Amino acid sequence: MENERPDFPITIREERTIQRITVTGVVTDAISAFNIERGLIYTLKLLFTKPGRLLSLYLHDGRFRIFNAFRLLLLTTGLSLFLLYLLAPETFFTDFSKGFNDYGSDDQIDPKNLQNFFLDWYNLILWVAIPVYALFSYLFNRKAGYNYAEHLVMQTYQICAINVITILLVGLTIITSSSWILYVMLVISLTYYLWMLAAWMHKRGFWFMFKNILAYVLANLVYIVITSLVSVFILIKMQ
Repeated sequence: MENERPDFPITIREERTIQRITVTGVVTDAISAFNIERGLIYTLKLLFTKPGRLLSLYLHDGRFRIFNAFRLLLLTTGLSLFLLYLLAPETFFTDFSKGFNDYGSDDQIDPKNLQNFFLDWYNLILWVAIPVYALFSYLFNRKAGYNYAEHLVMQTYQICAINVITILLVGLTIITSSSWILYVMLVISLTYYLWMLAAWMHKRGFWFMFKNILAYVLANLVYIVITSLVSVFILIKMQ
């Protein structure tokens, strides 16, 4: 069974022959980047077709075939941030600032400062979610037998997938309105989260889905409170 965990440590011996660098070798290495049996492309393929299989491989004896979770996080975050810099939806930051300023606070937030803050700190704002989400998925699924570190890996891959989806959706703002993106992202994020978790733990029941939706909501509330308090404090100091 795919969800059976082997005894650790796992010893893997793979012999490799190192040849002198040649033009043919360079071309071969470049083509190998598109290998669908291991590496980046293979990882992205599993991320959006078989996330449970991806996690089982990475956490067990197939780790050498999977692109490292944290390297993928850096790569996808960098790409999504680059697109956001190019296509940042200014209306979102204007509307958010207006809502905060209309709340009645003596401190007012400038939309431009908000936009600059978000883009400058985007990676950290995003990555703070990983340990928070991992804590709640771990606490609500302790009987599954996975430790907190393994939930950190799961949540890292989940954020990587959301980054890729963000890249695609932000790209669509070139040809359409950006006002709907936030709502679509919320639906996609929850759906993908539940799909990945169910595929990883091989569970589909009502109670499993219900408790993990609750865990997701609670994790979001904690995450929003933490990031909002820190963000508002920094923004006020920037005025």
